[in-house]
Amino acid sequence: MTGESINRLDVLQALLRAPLPISGGRLQAFPPGWKTPDEVIVTHRFLIILEGVIDYTVEGRTHRLEAGVQFFVPAWCRREWKVPKRTSGCRLLWCEFSSGTVAIPAVLCWLKLKPKERARASFERIQELGKRTGDRAATLEQEGELKACLARFWTEAQAEKDTGGRAQAAHPEVVRATAWLERHFVEADALEAFYRTVTLSPNHFRVLFKRQTGETVQAVLARLRLRRARYLVQETAMPMKQIAAETGHADPLYFSVQYRKFWGRPATKDRMAGGVA
Repeated sequence: MTGESINRLDVLQALLRAPLPISGGRLQAFPPGWKTPDEVIVTHRFLIILEGVIDYTVEGRTHRLEAGVQFFVPAWCRREWKVPKRTSGCRLLWCEFSSGTVAIPAVLCWLKLKPKERARASFERIQELGKRTGDRAATLEQEGELKACLARFWTEAQAEKDTGGRAQAAHPEVVRATAWLERHFVEADALEAFYRTVTLSPNHFRVLFKRQTGETVQAVLARLRLRRARYLVQETAMPMKQIAAETGHADPLYFSVQYRKFWGRPATKDRMAGGVA
């Protein structure tokens, strides 16, 4: 499985325009062997590794991250992480925040901080301002500090690379196709409409797409739909039948089966979620 495409400057522009309420974060130490559950997080996580090493998995892709790295984990992605057992543990400085309707592809991005980088000071300032509960000026200043930190991060961050050893240069038709799917996945006839846009022969395109992305078009479409569905399940009171329709599923029963298969639990029991760092 590969990640969705991501344009860092588009993400940054959207985040800078949106309200970014901060809901948590702190300096936290974790012992060797610490492990989170495999879960879907409902807020963005923005972290700095101060000491140690962690193995962080997003949508089934694992990366080893070391001290001095700042990284960003988007909301509504499936993640888990652990501290390797044969280490001395790790210390993380992190914050979590929401961005309303700003959707960010489920791709882990990171930045190796420079020795004099002020990201740590910004994080500490964000947390200090968060202690001033009810102070509107402090809340606005806290959001401004976060946005300044995000601006420095997203202008230089690296997106995760395909770990399957495939070439990184995608065929233009695959790039165009992926962008089309990300714009139209909620349409009930998206798959049929999609193939009407393909300029290569269908068989040639299917082979090319699978070779370069590691997934079929159907699998990418299903993932986009079911990630959106989980957002609607957990963030709204929308009836399941309506969620099915809003995510391109004409048959509510089929939607229910696919949701359980993809997420490992029925939609009706998935109205709450949360986690740590």
